[in-house]
Amino acid sequence: MFARLILSLRRSIDWTVILLLSACPAFFTGCARPPADRQETVALYQSPAPPSVPAIFSPAYLVKEPSQEFNKIGTPRAREAPGKDPELFVDPGKPSIYYETQDFLTEKGRYTNLIYRIHFQEVPLDWGKINLTAGRNPGLLVIYTLDENADLLLVTTVQTCGCYLAFLPTTALPAEAFPPDWPKEPQWIYGYTLPSRIGHPGSNTDDRIVFTLASETHRIVDVQVTGGDSRQAIPDRVDMDLMPMHALYSLPYRNGTVSFFETAGCRAGYVKNNTKILERLLMSWWAFDLYVGEDKAYSIHDKSGAVFYTSLKFWARQASDMKNFPEFLSYWGWNL
Repeated sequence: MFARLILSLRRSIDWTVILLLSACPAFFTGCARPPADRQETVALYQSPAPPSVPAIFSPAYLVKEPSQEFNKIGTPRAREAPGKDPELFVDPGKPSIYYETQDFLTEKGRYTNLIYRIHFQEVPLDWGKINLTAGRNPGLLVIYTLDENADLLLVTTVQTCGCYLAFLPTTALPAEAFPPDWPKEPQWIYGYTLPSRIGHPGSNTDDRIVFTLASETHRIVDVQVTGGDSRQAIPDRVDMDLMPMHALYSLPYRNGTVSFFETAGCRAGYVKNNTKILERLLMSWWAFDLYVGEDKAYSIHDKSGAVFYTSLKFWARQASDMKNFPEFLSYWGWNL
């Protein structure tokens, strides 16, 4: 009887998702819908490479509609505000990118993750498009996985809420490391088409991987390896400050510092001032997570118990937790 109840529950969840997708596709594709054909302005955000890291392994971001404050890559800050002590926000007037390295070991070898994190003022609540991820202080992670020979094997991208996960293997990744069902054609990531493989930035070149970001949602809509001449041809170029990831835990405030993340209570490990109203309303009840869609810490400095899950299947929460990177890769079929 208990097994029948569980089966019924899983079926009801599946049907709920299907009904929401079929009856209200705008809720799930409004934040994933490619923009209408029109002339768009762009700005290229780039930064110096971290110490001892080749410049080819430093990402650049092509931001659409950069005149909009919410599209600009910013810097998390703290300020005094009525009823909040303090208020955490992202300042679009000063762009920063946060960086750290993490090593991990599998049966196949030792690897290094170069982790890059950026944040934005908000995903606006636009009822004309229904941005499901609407909320303040959202972010994006880009992770480069290198082997012991410093070859870039895999790029992982994900919003800092754990959603819209994408894997971008390079031509240096051995065939046996791919999931069995990995496509040869471009892959579909919740409304956008991304390459299923990317080139390896050439050593001793000025190549960089450029991630094109959609307006409003900051979704990755294109990924390309580009040379310096191509980037120089973009007239609007913005330099980002390169900051250590631990700086997010000590933002200047009054005569001291404050963390960008909650440090106690049931929201420990989550970005402050970051409630996602639509996701909580539409998804929390079937995802079994009141804080679904809210952005989280991802760092060796994070001591919280917040699970950085990348699958909405509640029974796969631990297996898809990106904080345990080897298990996370295994869950998604990668054999590194």
